[in-house]
Amino acid sequence: MVRTAFLDEVEESGKMRFRAGEAFNLIWQFPLAAADGQLGSLIRLWRTFLLSGEQGLLADLWPAVQKTLRYALATWDQDKDGVLEGQQHNTYDIEFYGPNPLTGIMLLGALKAAEAIADRLGETAAAAQYRSIREQSAVRLDELLWNGEYYRQLLDDVDAHPYQHGEGCLSDQMLGQLLAHVAHLGYLLPPERVRATLEAIYRYNFRRPLGNHANLQRAYAFADESGLVLCSWPQGGRPRLPFVYSDEVWPGFEYHVAAHLIYEGQVREGLDLVAAVRERHDGYRRNPWDEVECGHHYARSMASWALVPALSGFSCDVDRKVLRFAPAINRDAFRVVFSCGAGWGIYTQAAESAAEVRPSLTVLGGDLDGFTLEVGGRTWRIEGHQVCT
Repeated sequence: MVRTAFLDEVEESGKMRFRAGEAFNLIWQFPLAAADGQLGSLIRLWRTFLLSGEQGLLADLWPAVQKTLRYALATWDQDKDGVLEGQQHNTYDIEFYGPNPLTGIMLLGALKAAEAIADRLGETAAAAQYRSIREQSAVRLDELLWNGEYYRQLLDDVDAHPYQHGEGCLSDQMLGQLLAHVAHLGYLLPPERVRATLEAIYRYNFRRPLGNHANLQRAYAFADESGLVLCSWPQGGRPRLPFVYSDEVWPGFEYHVAAHLIYEGQVREGLDLVAAVRERHDGYRRNPWDEVECGHHYARSMASWALVPALSGFSCDVDRKVLRFAPAINRDAFRVVFSCGAGWGIYTQAAESAAEVRPSLTVLGGDLDGFTLEVGGRTWRIEGHQVCT
C-alpha cells in the first residue's frame, strides 16, 4: 500500500492522488490533493520501514518523498512561514482554510518523518533542510494557534467559508502527533501543551451520557449512551455553518483519541473512551464486529489497533534489530502479543523489585536472533527464541 501511494499515485508535480485513484481507475474523482492524507502518508512510510526493515523501501520511494513535500509546501504554505494557510482539501471531503491544527501538525510529522528518512539514507543536507523547516513551523504554529487550552483554527472571518471550526476544539487536531508517537518520532509540539490539548478534548467533547446533545447529522450514538463528539465550542464562536460532522460520534475518532490519551499517561481517560465504544457495540444494541461510520465495517475504526502499541509501549526498528516495550498498565505483571516484519511472539514482564522488571520474550514465528530488547533503560539480547538474561 505504501509503494502504491508513492510510486503509482504521486504525479510529477508531487500531488498525491488519494484513495488510490490510479489503482482503481480513478473511480473517485478528486481534483485536489488531501493535505492530511498526503502528509500522513509520509509518517506512514517511516512507520512501515521501522516495522518491516525492508532495505530498499526508503531508497525506492525517496524521490517521491521529496516531490510530495515540495508540493505540500508550495501549494499550502504560500507565504513560506512554515505554516499551512491556503485552501487545504482533506479526507473529510471538505476544505479547511487558514492555519489549523489538523493539517499543521500533520506537516510537522511529515517533516520529521522525511528528516528521519533522509538521515537513514545518508542525505544529510536534506535532513538538515527538513529539520530547519520543521523547527520554524513548530514555533510559528504554536504561536498562532495555542489558545491556552488547545489549538484552534485561525481565520479572520470563520463564516467566510462553510465547514470551518475556528475557535472550536477539534477532536482529531492531534492526529499527527499520535501518528508520530506510533512511528517513534517523538513530540512535534511542547509536550505539556500536547497533554493539555488531550485533556481539553476529553473534557469538552466526551459526553457521558449524550443526553440532550443535538445532532442533525448521522447518529451513531444516542441519548443514554456515551460518546466523543467530533468538535465543540467551549469558548463560543460556533460558525454559522460549522465543521460539517462536528456533532457526530465516530468510533474511529474515539479509538485514536483513546490511544493518544494513553501515550500521554492518561490511561483511565483513554480506557473510558474504549469502554464507551464497546458498550455501544455490545451485541445487543449493535453488532460487536461492525463499528459503523459512514458505512458498515468502516476502516477508521481500525484505529483501535493503536491501543496495542499505546498500552504495551511497543516500538521497533527492524533495520537496526531493536525491539522496545514500556507498558502503560500492569507493569509488574504484563503480557502482550507483538509483531514486526522479522517475527512475532509473546512479551511478558514481571516485577523483579520495586525498581526493576524481569522481561521475557518468546518468538513464535520468524527470526529475531541477535535483536536487542530495550525495557526501562536496560537492554537484553535475544538468542534463538528467547531473551538472554
